[in-house]
Amino acid sequence: MVPAALAMALLAAVPGHAGQCRLSKLGELPVTMRGNAPLVHAGINGNDVLFLADSGAFYSTLWTAAAEKLQLPLKNAPVNVAVRGVGGEAHTMITVVRTFTIFGQPIPNVDFFVVDSDPNFSRGFVGAIGQNVFRLGDVEYDLSHNMIRIMQPDDCKQASLAYWAAVDGKPYSVIEIEAPTRTAPHTISSAYVNGSKIRVIFDTGAARSILTLDAAKRVGVTPTSEGVVAAGQWHGVGRGSGPSWIAPFASFKIGDEEIRNTHLRIGSERLDADMLLGADFFLSHRVYVATGQRKLYFTYNGGPVFDLATRDSAPGTLE
Repeated sequence: MVPAALAMALLAAVPGHAGQCRLSKLGELPVTMRGNAPLVHAGINGNDVLFLADSGAFYSTLWTAAAEKLQLPLKNAPVNVAVRGVGGEAHTMITVVRTFTIFGQPIPNVDFFVVDSDPNFSRGFVGAIGQNVFRLGDVEYDLSHNMIRIMQPDDCKQASLAYWAAVDGKPYSVIEIEAPTRTAPHTISSAYVNGSKIRVIFDTGAARSILTLDAAKRVGVTPTSEGVVAAGQWHGVGRGSGPSWIAPFASFKIGDEEIRNTHLRIGSERLDADMLLGADFFLSHRVYVATGQRKLYFTYNGGPVFDLATRDSAPGTLE
């Protein structure tokens, strides 16, 4: 569940009004980029710690080693609860943090899932802030300017919420997103690879965007296709990992943006969609998730859209 005390504390700062569309800022999370990992500060029982800002995580988590070091009490999760990621299913426990501080607000008695993690994934941070926090309102990912913002729209059902575009004059795209649910709150939309429609998850916790092998195969690309090169291992929550490749594609299109004669990373068949759009995509774009409108706005910042490095690929690695 979303921490109700946090929602109430943030909303208390928003004045009431009526009439035309107005956007209010509920809170800001300064971001430190280490490699492709967006890290944010929070407090656990008075200890300042770093979390991965992970829009692909349905709930906030702590790594087992970090929970033990912070001397947090652990109990078994219900048998029907498990955390899954690109690395597979992780052994899941639960802890209650007596005082969790985020957005400058101390919140009492906040639940976290506690999971084992591949050390290659989790170096340098204690866990991940997930969608139960980001769904406090609309969320703006402005990673190139080192900030994540929680926004509150009012009377904005028909308005464009790419508010920065009116200032900098940049064109923006707007796409529909799937309606989030309590058990699947992820930000999911559609894109096109070689003209074929695919489902994509917007995942700041993935260092690099990756297309599944199945989706690549549907458009005629496999690891043995001409021009494909090995690109190291991916890692994730859980203990799994696997190989990835860089492969040529005729086009990648999302919204009004299209990249022709491009390359994409392919690998992993353990996704809930055809592709993860990772932190590399977020660094090259400003992204606003308008949950109430079921839309996503984004503008291109410049630079490479995809990180195509061929060294080992760990979604949370501090490189």
